[in-house]
Amino acid sequence: MGLALSAKTNAQHRAQSAKGWRARGAALLPKTMAGLISASCLLAALPLLIALLLSALSLERITRRTEALIDEGVAVAQLSSQLEADLGHLERSLRQYEVLSDASLQALAQKRWNTALRTTQLLAAQPLDATLASRATALRQSLGEAQEAWQQAPQDAGALALRLRAMAQQVDAVILAARQRTQLRMDELRGATLSARRDMLICALTLIPLAAALALACSLTVTRPLRRLYRSIAALGHGRNVPEPRIGYPREMHRLAQQLGWLQRRLADLEEDKERFLRQVSHELKTPLASLSEGSALLGDGTLGRLNAKQQEVTTILREASGELEALIHNLLAYAQWRQNRRRAEHEWFAAKDLLDEVLSKHSLSLSRRGLRVLLQLHCERLYGQRAQLRVVLDNLLTNAIKHAPADSDIEIGGGGQSQRCELSVRDRGRGIAPQERERIFEPFVRGSDADEQRVRGTGIGLSIVKEVITAHDGIITVEDAQPGARFRLVWPHPRV
Repeated sequence: MGLALSAKTNAQHRAQSAKGWRARGAALLPKTMAGLISASCLLAALPLLIALLLSALSLERITRRTEALIDEGVAVAQLSSQLEADLGHLERSLRQYEVLSDASLQALAQKRWNTALRTTQLLAAQPLDATLASRATALRQSLGEAQEAWQQAPQDAGALALRLRAMAQQVDAVILAARQRTQLRMDELRGATLSARRDMLICALTLIPLAAALALACSLTVTRPLRRLYRSIAALGHGRNVPEPRIGYPREMHRLAQQLGWLQRRLADLEEDKERFLRQVSHELKTPLASLSEGSALLGDGTLGRLNAKQQEVTTILREASGELEALIHNLLAYAQWRQNRRRAEHEWFAAKDLLDEVLSKHSLSLSRRGLRVLLQLHCERLYGQRAQLRVVLDNLLTNAIKHAPADSDIEIGGGGQSQRCELSVRDRGRGIAPQERERIFEPFVRGSDADEQRVRGTGIGLSIVKEVITAHDGIITVEDAQPGARFRLVWPHPRV
């Protein structure tokens, strides 16, 4: 018992903690639509900005290495060429001094010694690798030793000239090594460029899908309230009561959801008032109608005295009008009751043949009285939907067909189901329906304007019930010109079996 209580307490604590985290997370979200869209755009662009920053840093590193390599290569090449030229000038000065033994040539040679030493010093000071630096240092030492030998024995100028020629070969080796090093550095730079390009490609392949995922997440965040509002509005349009959509943000959507909830409650109140009015008016009319019917019946039976021909005709008119008014009140009550009960019916699969047999048995007397034949074209065993409501639909369509079909004609009733759709159709061979009236006839208490139509008795609510039932099934109803007559076709979806 104690363990169960402890587990329950821990579960409640975790639930409260999760709720607190969700509340803190919601508090960080923007409260307005403009803020939410701006934050979404910024969040979706953040991975791309990171990719651009990384690419810029990589390009900056490659650029710096390229500039350093160019500066180093140019400096080494210039100093090597300068040293080679200095050694050539120094060699010529020594050979001239060897021949002429002129003091001015000795001073010139000393000056060129100093110039060559400064050049080797600058060359050794460059950021060279170990091999190239050791060669530059060895060349500087050799040149320094040769200068000391020159200062001690100027008469050996010829031998020193030969040593300088050998040093020129060392300079050529330094130049060759510098070129090889530059080429090696260029190869490394190419490798670094390829590596940077590969890294940028990997970064793009990684961050672009991430940006797309963030954009999708932000889009869902923005469109989720819209989808909730759409579902609520669609349910409201189909006459279904749904709870007010819970939208915490953005603020505009929250206010819109509140207004939608208010509208739904207001429409529900108006619908209830209308149904109450229909019931009350219908019941209030029943009492005087009953008195009128009884009075006309007494007059017609001669209970209150014998009537002449004109009085009998008036009595007959009163009895027929009373019967018609009674039928109208009955239809109004049935219509109000249908609107009240339609929300409680459940969708289910049912046998199509049984439904047709029930409706046909109800109208068998009317069909036989007018000599009408019913041709069934049933291409499915089952239909899906609210069976009681679809029975009302088929009953109203068949009643409408019987009223408008010529005597001794055929009425076609079809049914089918394919591609996740159910279908029903009823066709008569009457005068048909004018194209301009094929939408209006589905409105309550609206009848056709044709003269023959006006002579047919009816209340004008049968087809409106058909329209509302099919709309509640997310379906459509169309009127086709059957030549002759009219065909009412109903199509609504059903779930995958």
